[in-house]
Amino acid sequence: MYPDLEKKDLPTPPSWTKAIGVGLVIMGLAIGTGELILWPHLVVKYGLGILWGAFLGITLQYFINQEVGRHALATGESFFTSSSRIFKWLVPFWIISTFLLYIWPGWASTLGTILSELFGFGSYIFWAWISLALVLILTFLGKIAYLTLEKALKIIIPVFFILLLISSFLVLKPNHLKEALWGITNFGWIPEGIDLNVFFGAIIFAGAGGLLNLCVSLWYRDKGLAMGHYVGKIINPITGKPEAVSATGYNFEITPENLEKWKKWMTYLKIDQGFIFWFLGLVTLILLSLNAYVVLTPLELVPERDKVAVTQANIFGQQWGKIGFNLFLIMAFLMLFSVMWTIIDAFVRIITDILYVNSRVGPFSKYLSWFKNISIHHLYYYLIVCFVITSGLLLPFKQPLVLLTISAVLGGFTMAIYTPILIYLNNKKLQKPLRPSLLTNIILIFAAIFYIVFSFIILINFLKEAF
Repeated sequence: MYPDLEKKDLPTPPSWTKAIGVGLVIMGLAIGTGELILWPHLVVKYGLGILWGAFLGITLQYFINQEVGRHALATGESFFTSSSRIFKWLVPFWIISTFLLYIWPGWASTLGTILSELFGFGSYIFWAWISLALVLILTFLGKIAYLTLEKALKIIIPVFFILLLISSFLVLKPNHLKEALWGITNFGWIPEGIDLNVFFGAIIFAGAGGLLNLCVSLWYRDKGLAMGHYVGKIINPITGKPEAVSATGYNFEITPENLEKWKKWMTYLKIDQGFIFWFLGLVTLILLSLNAYVVLTPLELVPERDKVAVTQANIFGQQWGKIGFNLFLIMAFLMLFSVMWTIIDAFVRIITDILYVNSRVGPFSKYLSWFKNISIHHLYYYLIVCFVITSGLLLPFKQPLVLLTISAVLGGFTMAIYTPILIYLNNKKLQKPLRPSLLTNIILIFAAIFYIVFSFIILINFLKEAF
């Protein structure tokens, strides 16, 4: 069994500007998945009327991220550990789901295509290998894994956003914004002939999607926020001095002083996830989709597969010629490289957390005991090397269609499973003054129903096609 949470004082929050960061990381994921890839493709193909799906997806994920963050701040414990306290078989489920969702190196292939176009020589596989190697170099150069990633995104995302605003000012007219607003409020419209798997996948990835939302708990913990302050960080054993990391979390006494601190922590969380992830993410999504619709539709260009970034480079190319075309490719590379790096970090961090915790405590400790002698720091850095090498070996192969379909459905399926668990955890396991509001619970229940129904529909369609 897992031990009870140890009681400690709730740390005093710093100024919210110092605490901001995780929202930026998750926004970077959103830009590089739904905003830069899926939604421009769908909008150019089917029109602005489907933007309601993007609005719905990112809004539901704001509440999920907020509640995952709430539990992490209150306990310092990862969602993967807290959920496994309820049902032990979630331990192997999280591991299998993580592998099925993120093992294929799709981002590396796209990055390879961008660099091949940008430099004019070399195959996409060669440049994809270079991109993967760069992840390893940057990861090992930093002292604290999470902070290295966050610092990179604090530069890349603002620069990308400013360039997007400039392009939008030159390309878009007021009537385009009016059409986008109509599309956002056009709830329930699904164009005839659209692939439901792709549409559902786009809603899932209008934000982070899949298990990436749950990684919020690990990133807040490694940032040392609230009760995560006591848990410890993953530190590079080569460039830093590793510290002790707790396998489980903590809680605090409900006192007037601690409740006052808690309100400040929640204010920070709402700014981080509400303003940075939701608002700026939504603005970016709308502007990228609108730019693609206005520029690419007259050219009869649809962003497809690995060529999605190269096709969209015409957005900047229309305004600034070859320089603009290459500038977009550079920014797309930086953005998608950050996404690949973040997904690799998330994959390795999830597996590291599960193996580290469950080799020391819990019902699976006797089966995973051979990981017990490996520190969390060495485990993380060993696994990231293994993941990058595996991705490099898989690059020449195309992801099998069956596995691609399974991974797409699994992204929504995992959300259908963990959203009800999140509702239960925050309403039953947190102390009463720390629990979510009625409105938040209603929205989370709607999210759970939505993911369950859509996953069921797609699964039925898949089985009909297969048999």
